[in-house]
Amino acid sequence: MNNFERFEHSYLMLLHWLEAIHLKHDIVDFFLEEGIKNIALYGMGDLANRIIDSLSGTSVNICYGIDQDVAGTVCRINAIYSLDDALPRVDAIIVMPFYAYDEIKKSLEDKINTRIISIEEVIWSI
Repeated sequence: MNNFERFEHSYLMLLHWLEAIHLKHDIVDFFLEEGIKNIALYGMGDLANRIIDSLSGTSVNICYGIDQDVAGTVCRINAIYSLDDALPRVDAIIVMPFYAYDEIKKSLEDKINTRIISIEEVIWSI
């Protein structure tokens, strides 16, 4: 996926998310319907911060984040791990960089036995 396709895909996904919010569909509903209460986020950029904002004060707990650049993260989570660290057990890991989902999923499956979900699946399901 080239940069233009990535941008276009991101735009359409975020547009859908805004429409869902307008229609009073909440991102937390996806997690509750799937029986997911404790999650980790992979990719600690701006999109992760929006997920943190959306789940703040809900019954879905963001336990930690995972990022390649732990020291340079802009995310507002206290516990950030790298793929080299032992990852604590969670119900699911949500992958923010959807364009690299398959590669990231493979890396995570080698580290932890849990459900790995693209942010695309979450957003397009609400």
